[in-house]
Amino acid sequence: MEAKFKLIDGEFSVGEAKEIIGNLLEFKIQYHSKQNFGSEIRTGVSDQKSLSRKENLKATKIHFLSYLEQMSDTDVINIHSEISIKK
Repeated sequence: MEAKFKLIDGEFSVGEAKEIIGNLLEFKIQYHSKQNFGSEIRTGVSDQKSLSRKENLKATKIHFLSYLEQMSDTDVINIHSEISIKK
């Protein structure tokens, strides 16, 4: 069973892109921080999967923001993202 859903689909200013994608990445970083914290509280052991994912997301956020810094604030960019679920 497979399903696809549009998450982001449109044109955005560089500032809007920074806000939208930056916030999405930050939400995911915080999610994995909470997952790890919960694991440490419940079991006394860090959640290595969440810690690894958190570090990957931080790197992605830095790379993404750095990429956008090369553009003018007046530039308009297209962003398309979908959620793909496979079972």
